[in-house]
Amino acid sequence: MGVVRGSRIRRGATTFGLLLAGLLAVASPVRATDIHVDCSSATSGDGSLDQPFNALGPGFDLGPGDRLLLRRDTSCPGILKITGDGSPASRAEVGAYGAGSAPRVIGTGQEAVLVEDVSYLTLRDLDVSNPGANGPLGEGDMIRNGVRVTAGTETVRGLTLSGLKVHDVDGDLTKGWQGSAAIQVTAEGAPPVRFDGLTISDNEIRSVSRSAISIMGSGSTDRPSADVPWAEASTGVSVTDNVIDLIAGDGIVTRGTDGALIQGNRVSRGNLAGRPLLHPDGPICNAGIWAFRANNTLIRGNEVSDMEHNGCDGTGFDIDYRQDGTVVEANYSHGNEGGFILLCTDSELHRADVRFNLSEDDGTMINHGPCGIAEGILGDLSGVRMFNNTVVGESPTVSVQLGVSGEMYQPGSFMFRNNLVYARKSMAAIPCGANCSHNAFFGLPPSGSKPVTADPLLTDGFRLGQQSPLRGAGTPIQNGGFTDFFGNPVPAVPSIGFDQSPRRPNPGPSIACLRARSELGKARQKVKKLIRKLRALRQKNASRARIRMVRQRLRKASAARKTREKQVSRLC
Repeated sequence: MGVVRGSRIRRGATTFGLLLAGLLAVASPVRATDIHVDCSSATSGDGSLDQPFNALGPGFDLGPGDRLLLRRDTSCPGILKITGDGSPASRAEVGAYGAGSAPRVIGTGQEAVLVEDVSYLTLRDLDVSNPGANGPLGEGDMIRNGVRVTAGTETVRGLTLSGLKVHDVDGDLTKGWQGSAAIQVTAEGAPPVRFDGLTISDNEIRSVSRSAISIMGSGSTDRPSADVPWAEASTGVSVTDNVIDLIAGDGIVTRGTDGALIQGNRVSRGNLAGRPLLHPDGPICNAGIWAFRANNTLIRGNEVSDMEHNGCDGTGFDIDYRQDGTVVEANYSHGNEGGFILLCTDSELHRADVRFNLSEDDGTMINHGPCGIAEGILGDLSGVRMFNNTVVGESPTVSVQLGVSGEMYQPGSFMFRNNLVYARKSMAAIPCGANCSHNAFFGLPPSGSKPVTADPLLTDGFRLGQQSPLRGAGTPIQNGGFTDFFGNPVPAVPSIGFDQSPRRPNPGPSIACLRARSELGKARQKVKKLIRKLRALRQKNASRARIRMVRQRLRKASAARKTREKQVSRLC
């Protein structure tokens, strides 16, 4: 079967053909087409529901409103290639039909699904794999992708990848715009070819080499500062609510983007094929979520855990060089061997905020250094601000590739303020640069100016107790964000740490408490009365039987008093 065409007018048509097609469309509007594929069918039909195609063939060329539907509970080997375009008013779609599990597309080459220059398309509800030789993760012998999306000749707009299960992509460790990944999105054409409106959401990715989601939004290397328009960059990029596990390399990386949103994702067990800086075959360094050659990236509300170090990086998050305007906020990082965050020095304008995050039991708090040294980029950490984070662990240190630092490497004007550093085991003081103040240190000596060293009085989830000395003990941060980890507004004078919840007003005792207190008062009076009576009986040399009776009443009254005291403690 040749390339299957839907309702669209194919590219390359003559001017006369386009005019003729337009006139025909006025008289008889082009109808959207549903194309069905059932790879379990013994014979191939015409693509209708009753007579579906039985193979992926050389590809499908879709038009506005067209739907390419693969039958559920079937497996299709080869490559699913999509070309064409939908429209803003009538999107094209690739998905599933029938009952059962998602249709399986099993790649046998570089990619299992290839989407080339397609705008206004939704790709969803597929099970995608590209297993290769099924060797150990990270030891594939060629570049492999699960889903590969390209913009080669024109700007691609309005593209959505959602509800996909991408797994067992046995690629090699090639990294970058043509590397191995579960989902690889690349602007291959020369600028201004890019993406405008790219959504990657609600996908499940597991057991992939090298990266999970890798985006190269522009071939332009002339990146301006974050406050200057960057026409060549991809815009409207959103990577949200994806679940990612068992990755040889990086979790999520956006490159060549301006204003990308990375939010609500869950990344675990990455950098599994990492290699140290001095490895004979070269280093392999990866992090959970980061951006590179990118501006104004917002990394918010994600969870990254169990990244391995393996001699290089392995942090939950990364403020790399060649980026500006990055915000890493309200994320949860835990159990990452390489640490909570990697901070790279840069010789160019390099602004970033790391704020209102929770780091729990990471290998180190800050892993930092000259990440671009191989390219001759040294510089310092000027422009990077780290404030209002809560870091809890056995060793919340500052390090260079887990080598604990006694002082920071080229901090420049790096700012470290309003952070809570809570060490579960005794440790030495940490370096935090010259612009370090209003931090809380518990379990380790303080650093910087105006530290708080009292017990922070934390409650469940490392939140501030009502009487915590960290409440209102911070210093205002200019342009420091509007909400904390939990969505609470940041007050004019912030608290220290990631929790900015207001102190609860004292509403006074409840009715139940007042009643319990009243009953306790009565119980105490009864005990006192019986004690006085027992004393009087003894002074009068009353009979033993009478004294024994009063003692028994006193024991019962004392037990009742203790019960009332427990009620008051519980209710008040």
